[in-house]
Amino acid sequence: MNNVVDFPRKKTADKQTEHLMKALIIECQKLGMNTSNADFAFDMAWVQQFVQATVDNQNSIANDLCRLTRAQGAPTCRE
Repeated sequence: MNNVVDFPRKKTADKQTEHLMKALIIECQKLGMNTSNADFAFDMAWVQQFVQATVDNQNSIANDLCRLTRAQGAPTCRE
C-alpha cells in the first residue's frame, strides 16, 4: 500500500480551512461565546462545511456543496 497519490492543492486548501476555522473560533471566544458547548460545536460543523467549500472553490477544487448551493443562473464553481 505504498502507492499513495499526493494532492498538493487539496492539502493547501485543507490547511487554509483549518487556519480560518481556528481564527473564527478564537474570535468567538473573544466575544464571550461558549465554544465548549455541544450546540456550538454542532453549529460550527455547518460553518466549517461552507468555509471548506469556499476555500476549495478558490483553489479550483470540485466541492459538491459549492455546486449544490449555487442559484440557478449564477456562475458555476470551477471544476
